[in-house]
Amino acid sequence: MPSIAAAELRALCLELGAGDAGFVEVERPGLADELPHARRLFPDARTYVALVRTTNPDAVRSESRAVANIAWQANHDSLDHVAAALLERLGERGIRGVMTSIGFPMDPPHEPGARPWELAHKPIAVEAGLGHMGLNRNVIHPRFGNFVLLETVLIDATVDHPDHPLDYNPCNGCNLCVAACPVGAVRKHDDFDFFACLSHNYREFLFGFEDWVHTIADAGSQEAYRAKFTSDETRSMWQSISFGPNYKAAYCQAVCPAGDDIIGPYIADRAAWRRNVALPLIRKVEPVYVQSGTRAEEVAQRNPAKRVRYLDYRPSRSTAANIALGLRHQFDPARAATTTVTVRFSLPDGVVDVAISDGRIQTTVAAAHDETEARPVDAVVRVGTADYIGMLHGQAIDDAGVPDGFDHPEDADTAPGFAIEGDPAALGAVLACLET
Repeated sequence: MPSIAAAELRALCLELGAGDAGFVEVERPGLADELPHARRLFPDARTYVALVRTTNPDAVRSESRAVANIAWQANHDSLDHVAAALLERLGERGIRGVMTSIGFPMDPPHEPGARPWELAHKPIAVEAGLGHMGLNRNVIHPRFGNFVLLETVLIDATVDHPDHPLDYNPCNGCNLCVAACPVGAVRKHDDFDFFACLSHNYREFLFGFEDWVHTIADAGSQEAYRAKFTSDETRSMWQSISFGPNYKAAYCQAVCPAGDDIIGPYIADRAAWRRNVALPLIRKVEPVYVQSGTRAEEVAQRNPAKRVRYLDYRPSRSTAANIALGLRHQFDPARAATTTVTVRFSLPDGVVDVAISDGRIQTTVAAAHDETEARPVDAVVRVGTADYIGMLHGQAIDDAGVPDGFDHPEDADTAPGFAIEGDPAALGAVLACLET
């Protein structure tokens, strides 16, 4: 069985471009869950070589996510080259091994509930003494902070002095990651909300891409598609398809001041750090992707800079709950800044009350034809047609404020499916507040 001195292996890793490296035997009890995966990838694996490279902190902190994503992608490529070069040099000494996937590509799981990632780099890096998990669930390196990318190389050699976890955690408990997360995924006193992070930060990866494809397949028209995705969102997806998937936030990493090379300015002036690093990201005007009815929705709605976009809205589905969701999904606070209006939609399967004021929208869904506790409204839209979701697909509005396809009250007896009672301009005012 081949072997190599830890000091020699570490020097080689640094020579090839790694920022730091650590080594752990694959059979260490603390990594028992990873052993079958390591052996699946490389049956002769004896040692994990954990590698880190730093990503430019200033790029990650930039308000531009394009700047941040370029830095992440460049570091990803560089770390891949380090791992490949390491295996080439070790191969010259008769040591075999394989590099694993930093993030993507992954093997799609063929069994329900199976994980797609090849190895869990974070616990391996922790065991290798390269840092500890912070409150933001990133590995925080004692020197580089959380501005690191992780890779694991499997080799068939043993190492004379394996590494062990640090005896302290570099996370300083500042809670800036809690404040900066636009969906509240990072919590001080509760579990990390993985699905909230997945829905927003990873919007253009995996499941978000599937949602985009399903919307295209189901939409049936350009207007229906645009009721779910704006032109900017479509262009953003194109960029991710063309140039590699782009993260939407990762603000938990951007604002973190931990690490010996990072923490100096934070200690010198914490108020300036919050003002110059955290607040620009918190106040950035941007779409935030959530599932309706979740805590992530509540957190996003509290920040007036964020445009809440609903993953579960389906622009081809005519139900009372879905039209209420679509109204919130398409609502544009800027268009509603001077609008105060209330409209009731009386639908075949329910009643939806919509109130707009102070640049905010509220929707209330009740059972079909249940208007017993109804508050006064400016107009009632009575809908008889089954395919009424088209109301949100951007019809033109006439001079009286009535969308095409709707009938004025005097035409109600011959209406094909829609009629308005009350102020006919009220419906037009609601629809004018939607982004189409």
